[in-house]
Amino acid sequence: MSCVIGELHYRLGLLPGDLDDCLDPTNATDPTCVGGSAAAASVIRHSIEEEEGPAFHFPKLDRESRFVAMHPEGWGVNRLVLHDYFGWEFFNAPPSLLTDENRLGSVNLLTPNFRPTITNVALSPSSMWFQFLEHIHVDEDTGAAFIYIQGESQPLTTPAVKSMVSALDYVAYVNANNGCFDKISGGIFSADRIVNGTSPCLIPIVYYLDEPLRDEMLDSIRVHPNPPLVLAQGFGEMDPEIVNNQTLVVAIDISGGLLSHLSVDVDLENWAVKNFTFNEIDFEELPSKYKDDQYFRDMEYLRILADEALANDPVVGTSGFMPLTRTVIDTDWRMCMGGECPIGNLFTDALRWAADADFAVVSSGGLRGEGWEAGEVHVSDIWSALPFMNDICIGVMSGVSVFSLLNYSTAVATFESTYTPMGDRLLQMSGLRITYNTQLPGSGNGRLISIDIWDMEKNEFLPLERLKLYRFATENWMCDSFDPFPSFFKDNLRMEGEVRGTVDDSRSVQEVVGAYLSYLSDKGISYDTSLKGSHINDTRAFEPMSFIETPESCLKDYFWETEILTCMPCPGVNYVEFSDDLISFLVTPHSEDLSGRNVLSNHELFNVTLAARLIPEWLLLKGTASNLTKGSTLLQPGDSIAVDFDIDPTGLSKGSTRSIVSFGVILDGDYPGCLTDLDIAFETVVEVRAEENFNHLGAIRMVGFTFMALAMALAVFFFFWTHRNKKHRIVQMSQPKFLELICVGTFMMASCIIPLSVDDGVASVRGCDIACMSAPWLLLMGFGITLSALFAKIWRVNTVVSNAMAFRRVVILERDAMMPIAVVFALNFTLLLCWTLIDPMRWQREYINGDPTNSYGFCKSEGKASIAFLVLLILLNGAALVQACVQSYYARNMDDEYAESRWIGIACLSWLQVMVVGIPVILLTSHLPVAKYFTSCALVFLVCMSMLLLLFVPKIKAISKPLEAQTSGFQHRQSQVCRPHLAPVYNTEITEIDKGIQLRQRVQELESTLEE
Repeated sequence: MSCVIGELHYRLGLLPGDLDDCLDPTNATDPTCVGGSAAAASVIRHSIEEEEGPAFHFPKLDRESRFVAMHPEGWGVNRLVLHDYFGWEFFNAPPSLLTDENRLGSVNLLTPNFRPTITNVALSPSSMWFQFLEHIHVDEDTGAAFIYIQGESQPLTTPAVKSMVSALDYVAYVNANNGCFDKISGGIFSADRIVNGTSPCLIPIVYYLDEPLRDEMLDSIRVHPNPPLVLAQGFGEMDPEIVNNQTLVVAIDISGGLLSHLSVDVDLENWAVKNFTFNEIDFEELPSKYKDDQYFRDMEYLRILADEALANDPVVGTSGFMPLTRTVIDTDWRMCMGGECPIGNLFTDALRWAADADFAVVSSGGLRGEGWEAGEVHVSDIWSALPFMNDICIGVMSGVSVFSLLNYSTAVATFESTYTPMGDRLLQMSGLRITYNTQLPGSGNGRLISIDIWDMEKNEFLPLERLKLYRFATENWMCDSFDPFPSFFKDNLRMEGEVRGTVDDSRSVQEVVGAYLSYLSDKGISYDTSLKGSHINDTRAFEPMSFIETPESCLKDYFWETEILTCMPCPGVNYVEFSDDLISFLVTPHSEDLSGRNVLSNHELFNVTLAARLIPEWLLLKGTASNLTKGSTLLQPGDSIAVDFDIDPTGLSKGSTRSIVSFGVILDGDYPGCLTDLDIAFETVVEVRAEENFNHLGAIRMVGFTFMALAMALAVFFFFWTHRNKKHRIVQMSQPKFLELICVGTFMMASCIIPLSVDDGVASVRGCDIACMSAPWLLLMGFGITLSALFAKIWRVNTVVSNAMAFRRVVILERDAMMPIAVVFALNFTLLLCWTLIDPMRWQREYINGDPTNSYGFCKSEGKASIAFLVLLILLNGAALVQACVQSYYARNMDDEYAESRWIGIACLSWLQVMVVGIPVILLTSHLPVAKYFTSCALVFLVCMSMLLLLFVPKIKAISKPLEAQTSGFQHRQSQVCRPHLAPVYNTEITEIDKGIQLRQRVQELESTLEE
């Protein structure tokens, strides 16, 4: 079996050289006809013929060459060459290719016969590449199962070693199903596998690109029951060896114009590599035997495709005049090595735009080209300015690192527009403005006078800040290869927040420049090629800029960091912290769980060592935290430790006890001049309290029930007294039906003491909720019935008497007087019902002064609707009270047997006094349930008693008099009733005798009306 692995780079592409190279493909001695896919195909063809065995080739997709960028098929030209022409079935591409974006005709690669092979990548089923991606490529000619592992830093990749193991297991599973090997128990394949029959057996070959994974890869195949027969590494150097007498391990150098040719002789019976040959063919010295007739035919085909690309040359945008930078004829002229140049501005502006960076830099050495006239810019123009397949590199560096980079560049650069060995060290830049003095020596403090950097928020150049972080963009040549710049863009970026430069191989620099010009063109902008003033040579300034520090210049609480030649702040423990700064405990007689946990985390960038330093006697560490009292514990960055503890309150007195729990933190590292033994602590507060006080009503309920019993008993007594004496003339004059309603109303008012006596000490929360709304129902309904009955009673008398005094006969039946009572009752009922349904009062409990052991319960509505309903109810019943008072005032001159206005006035005055004193007391004692309860019960009791006693006692007293006194009183009252309403004496023909007769008749009619 022969395996040929061809990695494309700037000297090994689809074409033999660039578009302008190998113009005569039949000329075998043309030095520009070097490499390309035709040479690779010839090597493979001769390998098959000479070894009389099959072979396969794993070519890398060409995505960045000028040929691909200019050809009408774009990336699809790879399919034309590698598959349609040479017949190769799969190709090597990074995962960044596998996007749904149709960049440079990538959709032309979507074909089931020419697939990308990447084992450790995961795609969404909705991706357009999903059905075309191969995780394992099986070559029918050689029987090889090719497993390709990309670097884990690439997008969409899965863990490399795990993916390789899974792929090897799958190959073994297929081999078992094909009858290649005997199975043992459990379906696991034995290391001493024996081939059965002649069924085709897949030969696993692993090719990986991530050099740091070498040891992990080797360890995995050594213990794997189904190892690959070849493990090839794509970078670095390593002598070929056979591991476990079974697997060939080899490294492939892809850094130059080489084609790696590996030929393997496989012993299938023992499942091992029996023999191998490994050659690296240099295309610059391609043996003449490979340049046969088929080779030249292949070269002619490629020339045709190259001419198609030259003829295409799409326009990407417009710009001003681009001057000559460097030509092939005059190799000494190097415009960009002398200072700022327009082509350098274009490339760095494009890189900064694509990376959204603060600044971008490129080397002056690679930029070249004859420029172009103002107007359209073609793809060939960009490639002529930079004919190398470079990719964008992005990272973050501090102001110190920016200074070091530019200080080196200006110190060693020659600032001459002709070639010098160090001229290419001068950087072209965007987003930066530097001032230097070329007359200063490069050694010592350097030539830099100042550095300004563009601030994207303020849209102006500002001085470079030493410790501020800046995002940069450059090319992979600067990040990876052009010594010593990789140290500036990668190795020396060690400060916190700095990010080493990372190459994005999904976009070439030329593609970025083309996209930038297209972006400007879409906005109607032509790129301005005039100089921006990024390089200023001030020969009058002789004080070099200095961001350089020395150990002697370090201030207090700073230490010298040798690696970055900078004074750094002494590390602290700001990011070594507990999850809680304060932990509180409340200890009551019922407390059971008095344990706590505080998690200590190390978010610093260095190790710390922990040990207990100050622990209160009543705090007992437990679990792993108890080890901190016996010794120290190392905590690495990102690690945490749970400090579990128990509280022993036996020795604590009542009240609050506050104490510090302190731990020593020793910093791991060398920080000369810094204090490395620090403290970190948290506070604990333990409050010991007695039995929790719920402030239940307790025995005070008996007082409330006593008030209720007296009021209710008196209401019942007066009700039955009225019913028993309803035929008595005095009771009849007072309208017994209304007296009975007043008794019913006061009985209901008194009964509201029952729900007022309910709390969560004697009932559930649900029961308390019911009681909360029962109280206003009973109180307000009873109050409304009482006052409306009183109003109706007096209004009926006033109406009859006023009409009698006007010598009009009117009959007002009891059902007519019941109308105001029904109206007040209905309104009270409706408002209370709406209150209950919409925003009822519910039982709640609150701490007093935030003390969790001292609380009280109360009724409260959650919304604002209850306030509206309460106000309406107060207005309604207040109006009834006012109307009753008004009617009493009108009846002030009547006998008490009819209207009792004097006693009602006394009752209203007593109610007012009780309300004025009682309601403020209730409000002030809202958080004192006992005082509030007593005041509320007393108010209800006084209102009920004043109404009943002042209304009924005078009547009972009058009935208890002798009959003669009642009669004389009646005669006297007749004159009183009539006296205020006697008409004045006029000089008319009506005699005094006639007037007396008329008055007696009206009085008799009034009495008969009231009796009815």
